[in-house]
Amino acid sequence: MIALDQPGLTSGYVHFHNSTDKSAWQSVRLPIHCLKGAEGPTTLILGGMHGDEYEGPVAIDALAHTVNTDALVGRLILLPALNLPAVMAGTRVTPDDGLNLNRVFPGDPLGSLTQRIAHWLSDTMMPQSDHILDLHSGGRTLNFAPSILVPAASSQLSLAKAAGMAFGAPFTVLIDEDHAAMTIDAVAEKLGKVIISSELGGAGIVTQQTATLATKGLARMVAALGHLPIKETAATSRYVRLPPSDKFLICDDDMIFVPAVGLGATVHKGDILGHGRFIDRVDTKPRAYVAPHDGWVLCFGGQGLSRRGDVAAVIAQDAS
Repeated sequence: MIALDQPGLTSGYVHFHNSTDKSAWQSVRLPIHCLKGAEGPTTLILGGMHGDEYEGPVAIDALAHTVNTDALVGRLILLPALNLPAVMAGTRVTPDDGLNLNRVFPGDPLGSLTQRIAHWLSDTMMPQSDHILDLHSGGRTLNFAPSILVPAASSQLSLAKAAGMAFGAPFTVLIDEDHAAMTIDAVAEKLGKVIISSELGGAGIVTQQTATLATKGLARMVAALGHLPIKETAATSRYVRLPPSDKFLICDDDMIFVPAVGLGATVHKGDILGHGRFIDRVDTKPRAYVAPHDGWVLCFGGQGLSRRGDVAAVIAQDAS
């Protein structure tokens, strides 16, 4: 672990013991950067919570190498590859224990590797931070219109919303997820911290557009939190709400889902969003999937082939 009170940029690793068939005394080394300037707040910035989501690690790496600490107010603690084994494997879950890091909070100090990383964050890093920025994308199986997410339960919702809007993603999304109790959001809320997350693309790839938005948007959000001078104003972000999960469109069977509209498009209740094509059957016609309510196309499934139970589409609703 590096010193977190040293002025300027300090970089190194956080070590976690891991004993596997391949390496009995393995040390998993999570990269960490700390940038410290004048007295001010601390923001913890996380990428790679899931290993198949790439915009966060790219943006955090860029921030680590571009911030002038002479102009910095406060402290930025950067973890660009929080779940390093998953990042290096390109998988959503940790390869060694099969756990989803953002479903095991607050973690367990005596548990598996994933549980111990979650506990270290919950017990050591988050208490000393004022804000937590947790950057996600859709991963291999989802594809999002780039969005910033703010929890509806946040005790500092106005600050989270303002910082989220400063990022400049097409959408800023108010969320109230039914699985929130096992995520990092619940720990942040219990500690009274501001937490902001994102969904910045997906389908298991990174594009020039999403990488540029993530890099510039993160710098704008850090400035909006008071760490750096504000140099540019982003385009207006639309404020929307994530619907409850029972309003997601779910695949009824294995199929190829073919979108009929683009991500971010405005739709009305009953509009056709796409068709499921059952190419393994000669007696089944394509099925149309329609919008359950007015709103905007926030998410499609990220893979051509969708399985029964997968998300086909999510339509965000106005939150203003």
